[in-house]
Amino acid sequence: MHNESNNVKVNSNVEKPVLGYDKFLMMALLKEGPLTLEKLWEKSILFISMIWYQQIPEKGQPLMERMFFKFTHLRGELEDERANKATHGTKAELEKLIDDKLVKLTDGKYELTEKGKNKAKEYEDDMIKEASLVDKEFTPSATAMNTTILDAFLAVLKLGGGFASGSIGLIADGTDATMDTVEAILVWLGIRYHRENLSTILVIFGLFGASISILFDASARILATLAGTAEPVTAPLLVIAVEGVAILAAVFLFYYQRFVGKISNSLTLISQSVDSKNHIFIGASVIIGAIFAMYGIYFVDAIIGLVVGAGIFKDAVGLLREAISAQRGEEEDYSQEYKLPLEACWEENKLLAFRNWILYVLWDKSAETREDIITSLHQAFHPDNYIPVLSELNATCTEKYDFEEKFEVLVKPLKDHELLVEEIREYRITDKGGKHLESYIKNFKYYDVHRSDELLLAMSREQQL
Repeated sequence: MHNESNNVKVNSNVEKPVLGYDKFLMMALLKEGPLTLEKLWEKSILFISMIWYQQIPEKGQPLMERMFFKFTHLRGELEDERANKATHGTKAELEKLIDDKLVKLTDGKYELTEKGKNKAKEYEDDMIKEASLVDKEFTPSATAMNTTILDAFLAVLKLGGGFASGSIGLIADGTDATMDTVEAILVWLGIRYHRENLSTILVIFGLFGASISILFDASARILATLAGTAEPVTAPLLVIAVEGVAILAAVFLFYYQRFVGKISNSLTLISQSVDSKNHIFIGASVIIGAIFAMYGIYFVDAIIGLVVGAGIFKDAVGLLREAISAQRGEEEDYSQEYKLPLEACWEENKLLAFRNWILYVLWDKSAETREDIITSLHQAFHPDNYIPVLSELNATCTEKYDFEEKFEVLVKPLKDHELLVEEIREYRITDKGGKHLESYIKNFKYYDVHRSDELLLAMSREQQL
């Protein structure tokens, strides 16, 4: 049945160079070859099932998760132009590698030629180097530096857009972003020279200042509207575009700072993540205000500003209490208190990977007993099972899962959705299950992994959560 799986493809007349799925296959052959086509296809299934951020959005998922998955799909399509670079399937890619004299087929198994071994070693070394660079991006110092650079970019973008459009809200947001840049520089210096307590207090007082400023500006805007002196926004579409970019940047900073803050137990970075979260709401209020301003309504963003300002003040009070506790020498663990919205999704994706594997095994073998499926799961998701790219990034399963004890937990959703059926002692995949697996495979048309992918994969490492 795995040969049939290889027919899941998008036809393309564009010759795809060796940079994505080809690397994946060659790295697998370097590490564990020679391998059969079936074994290589199994590694592909594991790879695509364990990339949590490329899930297919499902009904019933929280709105943030659905938006996140849709955004990552769109990012991949724009980044890679997948429609023109789609892979032809495992067998076709191997045939191309044979034509390039990088791989040879001997007795039903694929193995690297000397030329292929040299190339594959280059790819492996590059991936190990990339993984090392990713680890460096997750240090407090690197996070503070990256925050400074991005804050400076946002300050220029917002102030430029604000002066060009006449948007008071955007100018105020740009001024706040300028202060954030100065604050981020001081935070970076504090982390670099081991003065994190001072940096934390600085961020917290910056939050207090931002909340008071927003509350004051919002109140002034309401009074100006009532007095009929509120200035119109001359280019609302520009405001919306600028704040749209700023919101995406704030979402990235929020996750980045919160994640590194948690794994390093840094209250400074967690405080900065709270500030970034607030900028998401501030940007949204500016956009809403610009939309209403197009229809001559100028007080909506001010009312939202009051709510946002009050929320920032509340967050600042909570962080100040944490800082006082830390100053007193009390041990704090921020991993549970400051959770990331997608953490539950990461855990659920691990179960999704297990379920995809069950469907694949049934698709490949037609029918299997419970014992056979459990044995297959243990082999596929064993910590020592090498998966190209994921193993280099330490993004594979690092903990053994009790498949025997939790088998019913895994198969129940598959039964409920009629993706498989239980017949006496065997399980069989249904037509609906086959179509589900096929649609999932089709979602992964291009296998290259960029720095953004590496960061996302590294954020789901079990040992860091």
